[in-house]
Amino acid sequence: MALRALLAALLAIALPAVAEWAPTRPVRIVVPFAPGGQPDLVARTLAEPLSKALGQPVLVENRPGAGGNVAAEALAKGAPDGHTLLVATNGPFAVSPALAKSLPYDVGRDFAFVTMIGSSPSLVAVHPSLGAATLAEVVAIAKARPGELNYASVGKGSVSQLSMAQLSAETGIETVHVPYSGGVQAVAALLAGDVQLLSLVPTALIPHVAAGRLRIVAQTGARRSPLVPDVPTVAESGFPGFEAPVWMALVVPARTPPEAVKRLHAELARIIRAPEMKERLWDRQWIDPAGSTPEETARVVREETAKWARIGRALGIALE
Repeated sequence: MALRALLAALLAIALPAVAEWAPTRPVRIVVPFAPGGQPDLVARTLAEPLSKALGQPVLVENRPGAGGNVAAEALAKGAPDGHTLLVATNGPFAVSPALAKSLPYDVGRDFAFVTMIGSSPSLVAVHPSLGAATLAEVVAIAKARPGELNYASVGKGSVSQLSMAQLSAETGIETVHVPYSGGVQAVAALLAGDVQLLSLVPTALIPHVAAGRLRIVAQTGARRSPLVPDVPTVAESGFPGFEAPVWMALVVPARTPPEAVKRLHAELARIIRAPEMKERLWDRQWIDPAGSTPEETARVVREETAKWARIGRALGIALE
């Protein structure tokens, strides 16, 4: 036993413990969409507790454009020092890689995953002037007016676009896609009657539904959300197998030091899984908290990319 203790002591001297990584200046969380949308709200929800954990200010920076691809490209080329994170969503990290002919970044090569923040159902909303209260009624109106109904999205390559394209194909209706630069702009277009349909996360829609300015006809999750238990899923509305939730993760540039990724994951997973965060993420923002490992997060992204590739091929959809 004495010999073992001596060897352990010698090993400790020869291989000193690596100091825990800590940021040396303010940390940025980049949001690839305009202010006011769900990714922006989630980033700001995490910023304060992360700042306390890291001992540095955590700033939220909005960088919208190309459905999130502009911010993804910028992060891919950014300094891999652990001081900049990106809110990764389905669009730039699964849909675009699956369907775009070319991208200025490679998800598997250019990023390191930190953690999955969580997922949310989307709600299919309509303008009241459409005169539809159910998805079946929307389909009937669209079939009577082929090519006349427009749907908004938060940008080309976003799940709000692809989920509606998938829904249009599965219901046999013809609709026209109108992309906007974010959720606030897309909702404004629906409220103004410039478009008739929109699939988007609940936080952007529920206040307007409560005020009677919009109607919800379906939700895109695999099961009904307990927050809107009376709204059926698309599958329950007669189109089995349909599922298009929205998820959010946090990533950093590839080649970020492993110790930085480890520290960021440890702090963020703890914050996301904390009991008080359930209220802030789920009860207020409809995000089912995850806090998964980097490896689990990467697996989800790979599976989502494969899913959208299958759907894209089936629908004949490709992104420029």
